[in-house]
Amino acid sequence: MALILVSSAFVASAASQSGTASANPNPLCTMQPCAPMISSWLHMVLGSTSVYNGNGSVIPLLGVDVDGLDFGTGNPATSPDSCGKGWGITASSYANVASWGLNSVRIPISWENMEPTSPTLLSNGTWVHHWNTAYIDELDSVVSQFGSTHVAVIFDFAQVDLSAAFQQAPEQTQGGECEGWGNPIWLYPGITSPSTSAEIAKAMCSFFNDKSLVGTGAPAPIEAMEAAEQMLASRYASNPTVIGIDMFNEPWFNSSCGSLTADGNLLTSFYTKMGEAIEAVNPHLLVAFEEPPPGLVKSSPIMTSPPAVPNALYEFHIYTSDWSTAQPYVEGFLDNARAWGLPVWMGEFDAFEAGSTGFNSTLDPNWQADTQSLLAYCNANGINWAYFSYFSLGTDVQTPVAHPLLLALLRGALPETAVSTSSSLSSSTS
Repeated sequence: MALILVSSAFVASAASQSGTASANPNPLCTMQPCAPMISSWLHMVLGSTSVYNGNGSVIPLLGVDVDGLDFGTGNPATSPDSCGKGWGITASSYANVASWGLNSVRIPISWENMEPTSPTLLSNGTWVHHWNTAYIDELDSVVSQFGSTHVAVIFDFAQVDLSAAFQQAPEQTQGGECEGWGNPIWLYPGITSPSTSAEIAKAMCSFFNDKSLVGTGAPAPIEAMEAAEQMLASRYASNPTVIGIDMFNEPWFNSSCGSLTADGNLLTSFYTKMGEAIEAVNPHLLVAFEEPPPGLVKSSPIMTSPPAVPNALYEFHIYTSDWSTAQPYVEGFLDNARAWGLPVWMGEFDAFEAGSTGFNSTLDPNWQADTQSLLAYCNANGINWAYFSYFSLGTDVQTPVAHPLLLALLRGALPETAVSTSSSLSSSTS
């Protein structure tokens, strides 16, 4: 019962932002509760912390991360690379996400998989990009499959340890992976294995300062990434299943890069440039911009201003030990969103390690109550959310907590009933 009240709070919070929740749950949702279906592109309204559809109705993003397409070095999982990695997606996710009543998926992808070959410079000074057609075709298929089940897609430009150029790095929270993923290997010549944290931090700082490690052998890194994100945005400019792009997953800096204020300003500048490139070819899209995640930096949030682009969606991730350590961070992110008048999205959380698929995980003994408190706070304050990840809900991957328990808790935080008018909203939340 408490979880039903949580979902009602989200609907009430959403309605207070000069709109109402959608009347239409996904017809493929097998039982209540069901999130409002996303049937069109969404947009923000300056001064509001909610997301709206074309009819002016508030539509909360309530979803799950479906990962797998971020792995590899341009190769599918059927032809694994030297670290046994390759891209692919769990086919059961298409039907299950809709059946569970979630309305959106955040899909981590990698620039490396999109563009494993360096661009070529023509004599006229133009760079020609060589896109991985097999991978792009797979993205098209994924969009089509989720579109057929009425689930909206947000593509996330993912990275862990920045790039597969960095191998055997000391990234224990991800299970001590053999290689990183994200940015193309060709951006980082001369990297040897094993990589160190200092090497990765230096490369991260160089990237956000748009400093090339390739010289004239490739475009400057931010301009090169702009081309990739712009290509993807333009590809789906007429397809409302794709509602957004998450411009860079989990940026982080160490003290050698600069002050927290300077690092925050680097992010604002980067997201503004990337967001402008996306919106120039597809103005329908939400453009999500992330803060560094607590745990990878000494302090978060570090941004003092948002990117100057339309449809900006402020994003944070929560991987802390319990709700008491998470709450100050969540409050800080919410304060920023309110000050900036932007919608806010918790794009990843794992129920305080209940859904962790990595090593060195320590389960919060009160994970159920703490996750309920986290979602209650988010729903009461209109914070959109996506659980990480589908691997710990709909596959046989082992997690500290049984998958059905996790799924039941998440579904309990969805709206029990969909509403369409202010009068029906009042009766359902009174």
